[in-house]
Amino acid sequence: MRKVLLACLLIIITLSLIGCSEKSASENGVVNVVVSKDFGKEKLEDKNIDILDDVSVMEVMEENFDIETAYGGGFINAINGLKSGFTGVKDKRKTDWFYYVNGILAGVGAREYHLKPDDIVIWDYHDWSNNTYGSSIIGAYPMNFINGHADNVLKTEIIYEKNFEEESRKLLGFLKERGLKDIEIRELDEEQLEDGQINSIVIGRWNDVSKLSYINHIYENGDKFGLFFKAEKSIQALNEKGDISKEYERGAIITSVIKEYGLTGTIWLITGNDDNFIKKAVKLLYEDPEKIRGAFSVIIIDDNIIDIPVKK
Repeated sequence: MRKVLLACLLIIITLSLIGCSEKSASENGVVNVVVSKDFGKEKLEDKNIDILDDVSVMEVMEENFDIETAYGGGFINAINGLKSGFTGVKDKRKTDWFYYVNGILAGVGAREYHLKPDDIVIWDYHDWSNNTYGSSIIGAYPMNFINGHADNVLKTEIIYEKNFEEESRKLLGFLKERGLKDIEIRELDEEQLEDGQINSIVIGRWNDVSKLSYINHIYENGDKFGLFFKAEKSIQALNEKGDISKEYERGAIITSVIKEYGLTGTIWLITGNDDNFIKKAVKLLYEDPEKIRGAFSVIIIDDNIIDIPVKK
C-alpha cells in the first residue's frame, strides 16, 4: 500500500512540476506575428505566440512557421512556401520578405532582434523594385508608441489643429491608459517636428498641416519617405510604383514615416480634406485600432478603410 501511495505521490508531484513549467513558459509573455503580402493587403497568418525571455524573431519563426533561410541562416527566404523572387533564382524579381517590429522596419537580421512581451512582428512579402520600403507602418499600433523599437521607447507628442482638440485629447487618454507615460499634447506648430528622438502625431486638415515646412518637405519627397498618397483638391491613392491609382473627392489619411534614417522617431499624419473624415480617422485609433492591424497606411472614405499603396 505504501508503495502505491508513494507512486501516486510521485505522479502528482511530476504533474505539478510539468504544470508549473508550462505556466512559467507562457507567463514570460505573448507576441503577435502577422504574415502578409502586397504591403499588408492580403493577410496570410495572424498568431499570438507565447515566448520565453530573450527569444529572437528567428526563433519564433522557426518554431511556429514553415520557413526557409538563406545567407548562412540569418535571412528568411520563404515563409509557408512563398519564396523570395530574388535570392537563389535565375529569373530574378525584386520581391522579398521584410519584417517590422512595432511598426519599424528592422535594421538587423531576424536572429539578432530579440523580442519582449506584447511586441508585434509583421512579415510582409512585397515588391521593392522602386526602392521605397516604407520604413514605418501603422499596422502595429499602438505598440509602436508603447513598446518602441529595439528597446527604445520614445517620447510622444500629439500636435493638433484646433478643430480636432476633442478627438486629440481622447487619443491622448487612450495611449495613457495603455501605459504610455512620456506623452504631451499641444496645438499645431513646427516645434520639435524634426527631432528624430520624438514620435509626433500630427492631426489637422491638409491645407493647414502642409504649411509646416518639415511636413511639406516630407510630402515633396514622398517617394523617398514611403508616402503613397497625394492630397491636392482630392485625395489620391498611389500604387507601389508611385502612380495614381484611385481618387476620392473627400477623405482622410493615416500614415507614418521615419523622420531620420538610423533613428526610430516617426511622424504620424492624420489628415485629409474633410473634418468629419479626419475625426473618423482619429476615432479609429482610440475606438477600434484592430481594424488597421497589419496595414502600411490607409485612406478613410465613408465607412471604408482603403489600404495604400493600392495594388497596381
